[in-house]
Amino acid sequence: MPKTIGLTAKQERFVAEYLVDANATRASLAAGYSERTAQRIGSELLTKPAVKAAITKALKAQERRTLITADSNLRAIERLAQKAEGAGDWGPAIRARELLGKHYRSFVDKVELTGQNDGPVEFTEIRRTVVDPAETKA
Repeated sequence: MPKTIGLTAKQERFVAEYLVDANATRASLAAGYSERTAQRIGSELLTKPAVKAAITKALKAQERRTLITADSNLRAIERLAQKAEGAGDWGPAIRARELLGKHYRSFVDKVELTGQNDGPVEFTEIRRTVVDPAETKA
């Protein structure tokens, strides 16, 4: 990987290793950070603007080299789903459809609360109530 302006040698190594499997802890270890701090450092590195930019730039270059894009993956998954459905092979067909649904966020695994104009939820008062379990028994 070419020298990236604003990154230390360890950070450059982290970026190169992160591209392998998107595992920040493993990338931190491979970059030479200590085993004791690898998880924390990996997480911190992913928040640094220069590191994020280097990862984004490297991923774009990888996409150009391999010609594998999100669009090409989606088209391939759709072709696999149709082929499996045509053959009555329901397991692979369902899995392919599941992957497409996840990409388009068709399935909701969590609920996000937003306030006015999709902003944060505003709280005017927060109360904390402590309940003694012994008092709640009937």
